Amino acid sequence: MREVEDNRLNVRFSSRSNDEVAQVGNQFNRMLDEINRLIDDVRESEAGKLKAEMRALTAQMEPHFLYNTLNTIYCKSVLGENDDVNEMIMALSQMFQIGLSGGKDWNSLDDELSHVQQYCAIQQKCYEGLFTYEIKVTDEELLRSPLPKILLQPIVENSIQHGFEDFTSGGEIRIGAIRDGDRLHLTIEDNGKGMDVDKVEQALLSPSSTKKGYALKNIKHRLSLFYGEEARMVFSSTPGEGSRTDLWIPMTSGEGGSNE
Repeated sequence: MREVEDNRLNVRFSSRSNDEVAQVGNQFNRMLDEINRLIDDVRESEAGKLKAEMRALTAQMEPHFLYNTLNTIYCKSVLGENDDVNEMIMALSQMFQIGLSGGKDWNSLDDELSHVQQYCAIQQKCYEGLFTYEIKVTDEELLRSPLPKILLQPIVENSIQHGFEDFTSGGEIRIGAIRDGDRLHLTIEDNGKGMDVDKVEQALLSPSSTKKGYALKNIKHRLSLFYGEEARMVFSSTPGEGSRTDLWIPMTSGEGGSNE
């Protein structure tokens, strides 16, 4: 009983006799078995709630980028630029295939980068000459790293929709992936008009009923659910010169991450 008071719930009473003390000890063992079963039930229930919330947040991201993408296709369709429309629909189809990922909550970094490439291809058709992009991965082994799906595309979308808001050409987006100890370090930077980092960080901490900053809030929330405090998202910016988002994500050997 003293060991149980120290939270060691795997101890058990044992006795060769069958006297009253042994009977009490056996009931004590059954009580510990029931406590452990209840603890396991609570853990399983909480894990199920966590997974459901993760999927709900991911599902909220999918309509977000889908609406914007369909709007860009509509623009080209109205203008009668059918070749571009066909290419954009094919790119959107590939985005769906990668984004749905067989119902999984995770994608490989390789798939996430392909998802971003298809998105950029669509946006380059809608905003011709507005921006170029490049992707650099220092180690091909990193491409197999699992991470929550639809993580990078909303950040790239922010660069296009907000960073290049006053641009007609000359925009640049650079996406990088390097190994930083036991973490995957992802960077997304642009040469847009910049942002007020303090306001962005305050917006992430405060509840809001508006859609402004929704994508970044969603990403921050999902990172917290998947990794707790092991993942980080940091913003930096120079007004008139551009913005940068850094993500540090724990390296894992397979789907599910450290919290699985």
